[in-house]
Amino acid sequence: PEALLKRIILASSRPGDIVADFFCGSGTTLAVAEKLGRRWIGSDLSKFAIQVTRKRLLDIHHSKDLQNKDRKYGNPARPFELWNIGNYETVYWLERQDEYLTFMLKLYQSQPLNGFRYLHGRKGDRTVHIGPLNAPVTMEDVEKVVIECRNNNFNKADILGWEWSYEVNELAKTSAKKNGIDLKLIQIPSVNEIKSSLVGFDVQLLKVPEQIIEKELIKYIKFPEVAYLEIEDKINGNEVTLKISDFQLSPTAELAEIASKVKDSRELIDYWAIDWDYKEDTFHNQWQSFRVKKNPRVDYQARHKYEDVGNYKIMIKVVDVFGNDTNKILKVRIK
Repeated sequence: PEALLKRIILASSRPGDIVADFFCGSGTTLAVAEKLGRRWIGSDLSKFAIQVTRKRLLDIHHSKDLQNKDRKYGNPARPFELWNIGNYETVYWLERQDEYLTFMLKLYQSQPLNGFRYLHGRKGDRTVHIGPLNAPVTMEDVEKVVIECRNNNFNKADILGWEWSYEVNELAKTSAKKNGIDLKLIQIPSVNEIKSSLVGFDVQLLKVPEQIIEKELIKYIKFPEVAYLEIEDKINGNEVTLKISDFQLSPTAELAEIASKVKDSRELIDYWAIDWDYKEDTFHNQWQSFRVKKNPRVDYQARHKYEDVGNYKIMIKVVDVFGNDTNKILKVRIK
């Protein structure tokens, strides 16, 4: 396929031109465009396709050269950004908060809970809070839920979120436990995952009949618990060493299928990357390790030397074998 795409791209563009593939799949078009000195844009609905493409580009220097197949390409990929574009259909819900909460509670198989500000529903003996559409769940949100639970004698809560502020994963359960609350952080499936479950039904996402939600959607839609990531850090002079000491995914049907083959839960990591000087804007991939066929495990340890003293934020991004992201931020001081 690379040879064919090489001919097409050479015939239809010049170096520096933009090549776009909006169904990029495994990333062949982007890899060839990169080797030919073209700029490129790729997109795909599948998070697995995006992850395969990212790994392919990061490992492009080990791939075959387009001019001479007997040698390797040898050059690293130029810097690129990974963007997650929001779904325009959710704008409808922004103006109809009640409809949004009703839909999500039904999808989560929970019942509405009236008379509370932050507790939207109940599932068995657990209260349910639905996070906002257009913002990550923050520690402030978590604390409001915990306080309302404590003040009303609830001791179990599920917080559902589309996105999470970086400190939530680490601090939320500890804070809740101090207040006597058993807290779970639940990942809301992406809009694309929900829509893919509607294939075969002549309905729109925003107008799904209740009977389809109850009889069809809930059979396919999964709400996994947010993964747990533990990082050990050691500082020796100006050198920082990070080690993934633990990585736990919540039990799912997909995980159960491969559980017997996994001796160390860290084997479920497909890729992890580090921004050693995170500025709370764009994540800069300054180090990475990922699984390849010859070595199906990532390196669990990474080192970095800082040139200047000072306080630094380090952001760690982990992607598991199912394509889910888990992020963590550490603070270090170099003396």
